[in-house]
Amino acid sequence: MGLDQYAFLKQTPDQDEFYWRKHARLQQFMAREFDKQKGESVDNSYNLGFNGGEGGVKIDNEVLDRLEEAIKNKYYDYFAHDGFFWGQQFQEEAVKEYEEQDKKFLAWAREKIKNGEEVIYDCSW
Repeated sequence: MGLDQYAFLKQTPDQDEFYWRKHARLQQFMAREFDKQKGESVDNSYNLGFNGGEGGVKIDNEVLDRLEEAIKNKYYDYFAHDGFFWGQQFQEEAVKEYEEQDKKFLAWAREKIKNGEEVIYDCSW
């Protein structure tokens, strides 16, 4: 039981290109992006937000620019205040553990978007 996170091409939703497990700060980041895309107010102190089946986050270059900045800053502004089953208790370690994968995701997503493909981030918990 816990947070599973995926990035994939919209055209092939059954083929996860990237997978994270309990990366709480990435989820905080994506939850804020999810709210922005749904036109909802963004509260920087809320819980980990959406769950699978709600459409996920459409990744575009603006999202990637913000994500790149978050990665550089070790997700400093995306502290998870709750979420035991999402890995809140070891979020510092997850930021370090997933740093290279997060950077690979940035490069992969930028290339896919450049080629006209649609990248999606989703999760389940």
